[in-house]
Amino acid sequence: MRELLNHVRSALSLLAVMVWFIVPGVPLLYLVLLPATWLFPRRRAGLVSWYMKIICGGILGLLRLGGARFTRSGRIPTLPPAVVLMNHQSLVDILTVSMMARPHVPAFVTRDRYARFIPLVSPCIRLLGCPVVDPRDTEQAVAAIEEVARSQERAILIFPEGHRSKDGQVRLFRTAGAQAVLRARRMPVYLVVTDGFWTSRRFTDFATNVHRIRGVTEVLGPFEPPAAEDAVPAFFAELRERMVAHLQQMRGRHAGV
Repeated sequence: MRELLNHVRSALSLLAVMVWFIVPGVPLLYLVLLPATWLFPRRRAGLVSWYMKIICGGILGLLRLGGARFTRSGRIPTLPPAVVLMNHQSLVDILTVSMMARPHVPAFVTRDRYARFIPLVSPCIRLLGCPVVDPRDTEQAVAAIEEVARSQERAILIFPEGHRSKDGQVRLFRTAGAQAVLRARRMPVYLVVTDGFWTSRRFTDFATNVHRIRGVTEVLGPFEPPAAEDAVPAFFAELRERMVAHLQQMRGRHAGV
């Protein structure tokens, strides 16, 4: 009976998240955020970050009501611009980074299928100036990321694994995009290591399992990239090793919690 109640609680929290998208998500977007960005274009980054934190904080709060638990440690400074590398476990990852970033939410590399026709998500992708990439076209993806890094004073979030992990382990890094950012502009690099989300990596996994989520996210860095271009691949290889080692430390500290 208790497990059945937990499943119902999870489902109700997801239903509440869907309602949150509509109220207040849609009115705030179209009646407040968009007009404000037109009237005050120089404040766009701050305005979009304000909106993102309201929406993301609300979603995480409703998931907590469904039984999920989130622990966050550290902060991601986004002024001056930085590169943020995060291991990828679930749909919650971007929500988590948005709440940990100060003062502005970073632009995140996103697939082209998310950039159109998805309520709230697609408009925010455009407002944040996110690099939109076609994963089948590496050359286009690298060019899009480099252009955003060169033309915008924005921190950029990259998931170097490319896909969400199926078992929670850190996959091999694909660093062409991160290297493109550093070619365009030298920035400090932060690592964001997260765990406890991979069992709910897809929306369908959330449906009745919100109560099982025990997510932990920690920030490492900053790490200064090497000046020599040919040393950058080894730099990212070392960062992956740091991420793997820290993930194991986190699991040791939180075992049985």
